Amino acid sequence: MAEKIFKDKVLTQTYEATDILADTSIGTWQEDYPLTAAEFERIKSGKPVTTIWAHSIFLTTIGFGLNLVAKGISTWANVPQTINIGEWAALGVGLVVAIVLYIVGYLLPNDRKKVMKNIESHFEEAPKRRQAYRDAK
Repeated sequence: MAEKIFKDKVLTQTYEATDILADTSIGTWQEDYPLTAAEFERIKSGKPVTTIWAHSIFLTTIGFGLNLVAKGISTWANVPQTINIGEWAALGVGLVVAIVLYIVGYLLPNDRKKVMKNIESHFEEAPKRRQAYRDAK
């Protein structure tokens, strides 16, 4: 079919426009979140200090527990070793303190949680729009 060009013309009759939406797709757009470098750093390394303490205490407790395992193996091999009640208590206290610090770190607000909450609320509140567009070819 021959293409009609109506540029700069006054139309006085109705014309049928065919294939006007050819090569057109429909997409959904939503406003993006303007993430700053500071927010990115908070997401990347935003662990609360209690988590760092918990890691340190837990790893120290694991090391102490390995010492108790060594004493237990020696006892099993008929080499006399004594594991005192205080050693068991220290192992238990280390584990309990580490667990409590992990829980406190999980429950308390921190910079990472604040940024993630801001991002989540942005995408919940930003309107979504459907729009027709043509692929650039």
